Amino acid sequence: MIFDTSEKGLLTLFKPYQAALLEHIWDLNSSDRVGVTSGQAYEFLKAHPDSKSRASVINFLNEMVEEGVLTYEEESGKGGYHRVYYPKKDREQFAQHVVETISNKLAETFPLTHE
Repeated sequence: MIFDTSEKGLLTLFKPYQAALLEHIWDLNSSDRVGVTSGQAYEFLKAHPDSKSRASVINFLNEMVEEGVLTYEEESGKGGYHRVYYPKKDREQFAQHVVETISNKLAETFPLTHE
């Protein structure tokens, strides 16, 4: 992730299709726990003007798992096992994570010295 100060909201961290997909996953889970497969994510993004390949969608979902934003369960289905992705952090928890991560990195990179 790269922090772009010229943007707002999720677009400060993500490409438009990535931000749209995260918002979609959070919206689906606002009242019930609803999983999203990479195929469903790809289908959702087909209508997005900045849509990407299925491989790009899978890579993004897996990056979000590595970052601790999403989690997944493996379910069997047609063609074998598939990952079903769920939010691990909600919007508020994610925002707190971003603030803490950026603040810690800034403090580490530019330590304040007091005389």
